[in-house]
Amino acid sequence: MKSILRYRWVISQLFAVFACLIGALLLLRSNVVFADSKLEAPTAKNELATIKDQRAPSLQEALHQTRPKGAIFVMIPVAYRYGISSENAGYCSPTIRATNSSNATIEELIIGIQYSTAAGKPAGETITRYDDIKVRRQDSHFFYQLAVADCRGLEGQVTVVRCVYSTGEDCSSVVQAVGFGTIPLRLKSH
Repeated sequence: MKSILRYRWVISQLFAVFACLIGALLLLRSNVVFADSKLEAPTAKNELATIKDQRAPSLQEALHQTRPKGAIFVMIPVAYRYGISSENAGYCSPTIRATNSSNATIEELIIGIQYSTAAGKPAGETITRYDDIKVRRQDSHFFYQLAVADCRGLEGQVTVVRCVYSTGEDCSSVVQAVGFGTIPLRLKSH
């Protein structure tokens, strides 16, 4: 009885070794075929070369590829009037919002806005610095004191002083001023 069990155990071990050898040989054979197929042009018979040509880019290639970036929107969705009830005693205070619609974090965004009335008279200037605006996030800055008491009828002209992604790339060209909201904005032409 012991000899039969020993015999079956030895046979099972031999089968396991034989299966490992067959697997290793098949793997080695497929690597040789794949290495040979890299030199061949893709054909209907050579499926491995076709699979090689459709591979996903490596991490290094993906990181160094230039990806399309979206826009960065600057807007004034709301402005408040502060001060005493008399017409000349208060001031207008806009809320300036920057929205990151690109696919990269904004490390730093500095914008200047020149405000003017409907008649073209200067109404004040603001400069705003945003930092670390994540993808699909927005940041708002408040409490700017303009030289006019009424926020109605104002418009702003935006100048992008500096815009840098966290990757170090310049993002000044993708900043867009929104012409809607409490105070419509437009980019200053250079």
